Amino acid sequence: MLNGRESCVMRAQATIVVYQVLLVLIAALAVYHLFPDPQVVKASVYGGLISVMMSLLMSFRTHQGLKKLRRGSHRGSFYIYLGVIERLVIAVALFVVGFMLLKLSPIYVVVGLIAGQLGFLVGGFKVKD
Repeated sequence: MLNGRESCVMRAQATIVVYQVLLVLIAALAVYHLFPDPQVVKASVYGGLISVMMSLLMSFRTHQGLKKLRRGSHRGSFYIYLGVIERLVIAVALFVVGFMLLKLSPIYVVVGLIAGQLGFLVGGFKVKD
C-alpha cells in the first residue's frame, strides 16, 4: 500500500512519462511531415521509446531503493546504482537492436531519443512547480 508521499511521487513520475510520450509523438509527426517515410517515423518513435523505457526503469529502481532505505536496510543505495548500470546496458542493447537488426536510421533514432529527453526535462519542471 502506498502512503501519501509515495503516491505523490508515483503521480509525478507518471506525469513525466506522459510528457515524454507527447513530445516523442510530436517529434514523430514533425519528422513525418518533413520526410513522409514510414521507416524514418519508426526510427524516431523507437528512439523516443528507448528514452521512455529508461525513465520507467529509473523510476522503478529509485522506488525500490527508497523502500529498502525506509526499512532500515543499507542496500537501498545498491538498487539505485544497479539501476544506473541496468539503464546503460539496456540502452546500449536497444541501440544495437535498432541499428543492426531493425536497420533503423541512427539520426532519426537520436532525434526521437532527444525528444524523449526533452519530455523528461519539461515534465520534471512541470512536476516541480
